Amino acid sequence: MSDENEFQVRRLMQQLEHQFVEINKRNISDIAGDITEQDFNKLAEAISLCRANYLKEVLQMANTDDGSLCERLSDQVRNQRVLYEEAMQGFAALRHALERGYFVLKAD
Repeated sequence: MSDENEFQVRRLMQQLEHQFVEINKRNISDIAGDITEQDFNKLAEAISLCRANYLKEVLQMANTDDGSLCERLSDQVRNQRVLYEEAMQGFAALRHALERGYFVLKAD
C-alpha cells in the first residue's frame, strides 16, 4: 500500500471512529439516560449478590450427602453462574462505555 493510500485509510478509520463515538453517545443517552456513580455502586452490589448466590449453590452442590448431583441442583448452579457472568459482562460494558467517552458520569 502506498503512503497516500495508507494515509487515506487512517483518515477514514479516524472519521469512522468519531462517528461511532457520536452514535454511541446519542443512543446510550437516549436509551439508558443519565448514568451516575450511584448506578455503578448499585451494579457492584448486584454483582456481589449474584456472586454470593452462585457460590452458595456451588457449595450446596459440593455438600450433597451421597456425592451425586441432581439435575435440579445442577440447573440452579448453572442459572446462578449465568446471572453472575451476565452481571460481570454488563459491568465491563458500562466501564468500557465510560472509558470510551460514550457518556459522562453525572453527579448524584
